[in-house]
Amino acid sequence: MHTNSELTQGPILVGIDFSNLSKSILEYAVKLARQELRPLHFIYVMPIVTDDSPDILRIQELELEEYVHAAREKLQGSGIQVEGTLVFGAPANEIIRLADQIHATCIIVGTEEKNGLERLLLGSVAEGVIRKSDHPVIVVGPVAAAMASQTIPWTNLMLACDTAEGVTDAARLAGEIASDHHARLTIFTVREQGIASPSEGQFDALEAMMSREAWLAIKPQCLIREGEPAQEIIRMAEDSQADLLIMSVHRGGELLSHLRPGLMARVLRMARCPAMILRDVHAPHHLHAGHLATPRTALV
Repeated sequence: MHTNSELTQGPILVGIDFSNLSKSILEYAVKLARQELRPLHFIYVMPIVTDDSPDILRIQELELEEYVHAAREKLQGSGIQVEGTLVFGAPANEIIRLADQIHATCIIVGTEEKNGLERLLLGSVAEGVIRKSDHPVIVVGPVAAAMASQTIPWTNLMLACDTAEGVTDAARLAGEIASDHHARLTIFTVREQGIASPSEGQFDALEAMMSREAWLAIKPQCLIREGEPAQEIIRMAEDSQADLLIMSVHRGGELLSHLRPGLMARVLRMARCPAMILRDVHAPHHLHAGHLATPRTALV
């Protein structure tokens, strides 16, 4: 993400909850920070409880300090700064609030399968961040967690999209990332069942997603398949050996077109690589936000 875009300025913000998944996210975040030469900022959001025990607060502070220390040790000699922040409140809201305040490059969060349901974990924290944040959100799912750190550097990117106008900005950002990392880019869409073959208009729409100069420089592969969207996206990500799956969402919160409600959860739960979710990247909210409240506890 070494671009001049305002979207990619600032530290990488990492939401953690001290679970085993968070440990995998730590490894991934450290490698991404080293690759992007960006500061790391961990955040843990503590729920507001009636029993405001100072012992509980101190335990959580110590755990956060351990994450910060571990990241600093791994990044020793790189000059990359690592910070940690503990706040009280609703996790998704506080993560977004801090991301806006520090002008984060992106947000990294994790998801887990819980009771076999197609839901995002961290108490729907990941889902809340995806639906409300204007920063790119990198989601590390339960299948991707074991191999996440091995997907950096990014060499194979896949943009899963439809041919709607709103995805153009996501395609441009995907093109920038591919160019910066000298990575292959596959632009992929799933057509509705019953259509005999891709139309010329569908291919034209895919090619129109980025400038001609970027298109010629990157030479992305465009593929259209027929089938159940979630299954085909997961299968294509595996076939292309994608290091990063990129998807776009409307401001209303649902994924574009055929990426209907529920599909995002299935893809994130089953994908073998992390996924970057982009929402209205052409008009990021954090560029217009005023000064936000200072977090209650900051660990430097």
